[in-house]
Amino acid sequence: MRHLVLIVSLCCISVFAFASGDSIKVQQPPFVKKSWFAVPIAFYQEETSFGFGASGGYYFNSSSLSKISSISGSIVYTILNQAKININPRIYFNNKKCYLSGNFNIKYYPDRYYGIGNVWRDIDMPYTSESFELKLSPSYYVLPDLSFGVNLAFQGEKIIVEQQYQQQLATYRQQFGSAGWDPYFMWGLGAFIQYDSRDNQFYPQKFSNFVKLSALTYNKVLGSSFDVTSVTLDVRQYVPTWVGQVFAWQLLADVRIGKDVPFRMLPTLGGSDNIRGFRERRFTDNFMWEFQAEYRIPIWWRLKAAVFCSFGDVMDIYHPSFNKLKVGYGLGLRCRLNQARVNLRFDVSFNNYGEYKFNITATEAF
Repeated sequence: MRHLVLIVSLCCISVFAFASGDSIKVQQPPFVKKSWFAVPIAFYQEETSFGFGASGGYYFNSSSLSKISSISGSIVYTILNQAKININPRIYFNNKKCYLSGNFNIKYYPDRYYGIGNVWRDIDMPYTSESFELKLSPSYYVLPDLSFGVNLAFQGEKIIVEQQYQQQLATYRQQFGSAGWDPYFMWGLGAFIQYDSRDNQFYPQKFSNFVKLSALTYNKVLGSSFDVTSVTLDVRQYVPTWVGQVFAWQLLADVRIGKDVPFRMLPTLGGSDNIRGFRERRFTDNFMWEFQAEYRIPIWWRLKAAVFCSFGDVMDIYHPSFNKLKVGYGLGLRCRLNQARVNLRFDVSFNNYGEYKFNITATEAF
């Protein structure tokens, strides 16, 4: 790829406290013993030069394979003094009746601007995002698989554009809007309802469903720089087929409602989790939809393979227009890291615009 010259992943994996053997044989608590893993990563990109980092997670003792508490995250640093830190707690308590999920990230890291809309444009302007974000979602299970929760969010961002691109920036602000280019802060409050019958949140193997409807509003009354409402629908299903193989699919829709929405808060296609094959933020607008399917195949011991395909698009809900459907497809390998079924994922993906990408992450796309 143009901006990705070399990726080297040093997969030095440390996992402790496995159950004896490769599968769970003793049906007595604790079902899952505590474990942790760490995956060092080295890479080179035009925007960052050489960078180094690690991704890892800690998984608590659990008497249930379907509800495992964990703290995961990643840290990256480049020789150009760029950095990003991401932490994701997933904690069950009160006899697994209550659940707290969240995300904290802070970064000073480069990205690229491609404009807004579903049309491929010859826009490719570098910038640096200096930002922080904190999201917390406490919830309560009213039934074993049904929960209600609250969304709390706080974030702030400053975009830095080098002097030689200031003239381009002035043009883009006039063409696509200025929201998000100046420093801003957002306070959000919302709620969600979730149905989750998965036998395991990291790698389901039994027939199960996941449905989540979430809403979050950022309001100037709360101290936000803009009035923005976010609504997301996430529907997934996992269907066992033959000898440990699983067919999984996901329908995802995401919308941002507001007169002015910071461009980095808009829904986007691409990245490591949705419509793999496109660079993240290549297409972005106030509405996004996507359907993706994946066939997961056990190979040997901890090793698995996957074949996947996805399609979707973005559009302006106030002035809808349709363009070329965005399609991504590819294949990958999975290596199970611990008894909680957390996988190290390596994907090679392509898109219908003639591009390809490599992704190395921990946990599945969905």
